[in-house]
Amino acid sequence: MRKEICDQLISECEQIFQKMDTDFYEVMKRAPEIAEKWKKYAGLFQEVWHNAKNREELTASLLTKEPDLEPQELETVLTLIRTIPYLLRHSLQTAAKSLPPSPGGRPRELSPEQRREVCLQIGQLYGLGVELPLAQKRMAQRYGVSLRTIQRAWQERAKWKSVAT
Repeated sequence: MRKEICDQLISECEQIFQKMDTDFYEVMKRAPEIAEKWKKYAGLFQEVWHNAKNREELTASLLTKEPDLEPQELETVLTLIRTIPYLLRHSLQTAAKSLPPSPGGRPRELSPEQRREVCLQIGQLYGLGVELPLAQKRMAQRYGVSLRTIQRAWQERAKWKSVAT
């Protein structure tokens, strides 16, 4: 296969998958089931997915192992490449349904360990005579979070005792 045809095929593949916000080389790992439907071009596509580790390896493989395509065959292959997102859609939807839903809500600013540490430090400051609101404000500044986040962590400390016992 000539280098310009090889580059055109690879570029088309990469661009199509970029439009779907996916990596062409990752999807090619799941491509065998789709290529089964297109047996006439299975050899070419097998060559692609077996060597789709990176652009350089794929180019070298296509240049040495694949014959030149006739213009009509090239157009057919390019059309097939362009329809891959629609062919994959069903498979990807099925896979997506098997994934757990997102937990929802905003992610926590502090990890459980950080929340525990904040409460211990607030307790130490309080023990040294610093008023609670001021101790909480200091922790908010130290950890770079809002005062409300620190107050929530302080309120949750009661849960630790019930879990620990």
